[in-house]
Amino acid sequence: MKKFWLYLITLWILGSCAQQVAPTGGKKDTIAPELVGSNPENKTLNFGGKDIELFFDEYVIVDNIQQKLIITPETENPYNYKQKGKSVVLSFKKSFADSTTYTFNFGDGIKDFSERNPAQNLKLVFSTGPSIDSSRIYGQVTDQRTGQPIFDALVGLYKPKDTLNPEKQKPYYFSRTDSSGTFSIENIQASAYRLIATDDKNRNQLYNPKDERIAFLDSTINVGNDSTSYQLKLYLSDITEPRVLRTLPKVNNYTVVFNKGIDSVRVKFMGSDSLPYLLESATQLKFFNSGQHSDTTLVQLMAWDTLGQQLEHEQKIAFLVQRGKERQLDAFTVIPSVERNQPLARDFTYTFTFNKPIATILDEKVMLVNDTTSRQPLGNLKQTWNSFRNQLTIEGKATARDSIKWDLPYGSVISIEGDTLKAALIKHPVLNEDDYGILRGKVTADSATHFIVELLDKDFKVVRSTRSTPYTFRRIPPGEYKLRLIVDLNNNGRWDTGIFSQGKQPEPILFYNSHLVIKSNFEFDDNNFTIPSKSAD
Repeated sequence: MKKFWLYLITLWILGSCAQQVAPTGGKKDTIAPELVGSNPENKTLNFGGKDIELFFDEYVIVDNIQQKLIITPETENPYNYKQKGKSVVLSFKKSFADSTTYTFNFGDGIKDFSERNPAQNLKLVFSTGPSIDSSRIYGQVTDQRTGQPIFDALVGLYKPKDTLNPEKQKPYYFSRTDSSGTFSIENIQASAYRLIATDDKNRNQLYNPKDERIAFLDSTINVGNDSTSYQLKLYLSDITEPRVLRTLPKVNNYTVVFNKGIDSVRVKFMGSDSLPYLLESATQLKFFNSGQHSDTTLVQLMAWDTLGQQLEHEQKIAFLVQRGKERQLDAFTVIPSVERNQPLARDFTYTFTFNKPIATILDEKVMLVNDTTSRQPLGNLKQTWNSFRNQLTIEGKATARDSIKWDLPYGSVISIEGDTLKAALIKHPVLNEDDYGILRGKVTADSATHFIVELLDKDFKVVRSTRSTPYTFRRIPPGEYKLRLIVDLNNNGRWDTGIFSQGKQPEPILFYNSHLVIKSNFEFDDNNFTIPSKSAD
């Protein structure tokens, strides 16, 4: 019995010694594994097998190869892989299509065993026919709105047909972009194709309009023996039809939540009742309980998204029943367009945004205070309310030397719920022109071409815009900026996206050819754009 247990222990020790482990000590291995052979060999003709085997100069591992291996053209042919020390075998379920050139791009899916260094430029090409296809296209994918390169975008060639739908059809040939947005598709059969790029965030090779960007060429391309470069600009085009997602009834208000951003809304009250309301965010329309209404108010909603798709919906509005003697109102707040303690120019356009529609504002009590001496009542300044009456825009000119203040005393602003804004004193130092830069330029275009010039900060937020030429942007804080120009084809004062299913391209966007570094007390001239005639078509 003792001999039996001794025999088992000896086998266990020997088995432990035989396990593969990464070597310890010594110089770190930084050399990637090299392919020393394959079956079939690279550029083999008339291949008829189902197994692909790769041989390397060292032990290797397979890393998420089902995601990283790109096989073109697209083949619905599942496979399994097996790791065998210094080789990897792919076993396919079915034979490959006849007279077809296949390209296997492994990316970083195969790495050495010790330090996980990925094999570089690992690619295998073979043909099931008598020749290798040699056509190629390449190019770059960028974001339409920012001009930045897109990493890991799917770029596909589709066989053209009238019913082409990338939401349901995978590309025949495809590639993915690198960190610079560059792509290349090689060993293509010479023919006509549709070229389409998408985000493909879930890597299923199908286009999801709700979450993924897309770019496409208007017509087919003829892929031949000459390599051709293409520039594709991705844009988001959510063609989901707008609808009411849910409602949020409360004692003080009733919110209608939409499934997507709404560009504009119209409300029609079906009876004698009327309720104050505002579009609180792009997806939320809020009605306020003003007290003078029936238990249930019926309204007809008409809403449009940025694509012009319309929603018509009848909605019953019923507020929750109040419990207790006094109603607890939501806080009444205001947000100024210029943050507190930030510089304000003497000639200004200033906006107060309230979280509730305003019933009354006593413009003889709200004051613009210049330094500590001069006070101008709001009633002496030009005022404009938005349609929901929760946003007040003021234009004026201060006489202050050091500081400008807005004095909103208690009781001067009353909401439609009857509560009053807490007393507020909003201070701003007077803007010193020498602390800012000036940017000038002009746009050369046909007289019938409409455009929008936008100055963007480093986060691509619009800080200035104009629709005229020549243009001047004043009082620009020091920093890094970019300039872009939107060709406003329909003259609606904003950028409009495209719709693939309608063959509609987005409005063109041009970027100034360099970053701008704005400095204090400095003027930058000749930041000019030229709109090609074809961009205005």
